[in-house]
Amino acid sequence: MEPAISVIIPMYNAEKYIGDCLTSLANQTFKDFEVIVADDCSTDNSCAVVEKFFSVFGGRLKLGKLSRNSGYPGIPRNFALEAARGKYVYFLDSDDLLIDTTLEKLYNTAENFNADVVHAESCFTFPDGAKKIDATPKSFQTGEFVTEPTLETFDLGQRVTDFARKRYVWWAWNKLIRRKLLSDNKITFPAIKTFEDFVFAFECLVAAKNYVRVPFVGYCYRVRDDSSSHKAGDGSDFMEILIKVVKSLDDFMNGKKFFIDNPQYKHMLTDFFMQERLKIFAESFLGGNYTIGEIYNFLYKEVFSRNPQDNVALTAYLFIAASLSKLNKNNLGG
Repeated sequence: MEPAISVIIPMYNAEKYIGDCLTSLANQTFKDFEVIVADDCSTDNSCAVVEKFFSVFGGRLKLGKLSRNSGYPGIPRNFALEAARGKYVYFLDSDDLLIDTTLEKLYNTAENFNADVVHAESCFTFPDGAKKIDATPKSFQTGEFVTEPTLETFDLGQRVTDFARKRYVWWAWNKLIRRKLLSDNKITFPAIKTFEDFVFAFECLVAAKNYVRVPFVGYCYRVRDDSSSHKAGDGSDFMEILIKVVKSLDDFMNGKKFFIDNPQYKHMLTDFFMQERLKIFAESFLGGNYTIGEIYNFLYKEVFSRNPQDNVALTAYLFIAASLSKLNKNNLGG
């Protein structure tokens, strides 16, 4: 029998956290699920910790090991997706936890609405090392929140507009997703160090017929200073990440008639990502003693040192130039 849910956990050097993560899964009130841990060539005792849980899950836990370290968070997820057998998939990070009713609530909602995606709006957070989880729900989205399970509009233009207004949280881990949606639409995570889930979440939003938002709080997000999301604003690999994401989005939208017929939505989405990427970068970069001109020159060189003939790089540069103009204007109180 195929399980109802495949819980996918990418792992790299998580021996300090993976035990707690798996314990939270073992305590779920919903039991019809498998767990697939995809190890990205950990150099610590992470795999040994996972193996201790084999007996706890009674054959429902699998440990897969990549042949070499990918360096990308999405690649282990893709690796695990190939082995997944569940009707739905759920992504859980190796340092995070679930409340014991999370999978039950998400699954029941998916079945009630015949949903392709069930999207949870909020989560709990706790700093690394904390002994208790903050009981106050938090969200990274803006705009209105639902108070009960709500079927989203079928209007794709409105969905794209809402995505660009941050009404959808693009993390991989706040969604229960029908596996057939991913396989039928060939949706996987791109090989990008950060923002890989931005691309993935957007493709799911576009492909899904029934997209349901829920107010359930069940995910417990561990806030770590050394996480990849916190490193996203340190300036390293800035242009590489930016160009890869823009190209991934561009390739996807160029293959969809809706975006060919309505290019304004394509531009809206690309500009939104550029603004988000620049904002995260600027929070770090502008914290130093750099003038707007120095930042401008840095970004210019970063783009054209890669490939002056690359249309994606040129497009990225034009968006950056516009963004810097807006940023400078805001700093001057304009």
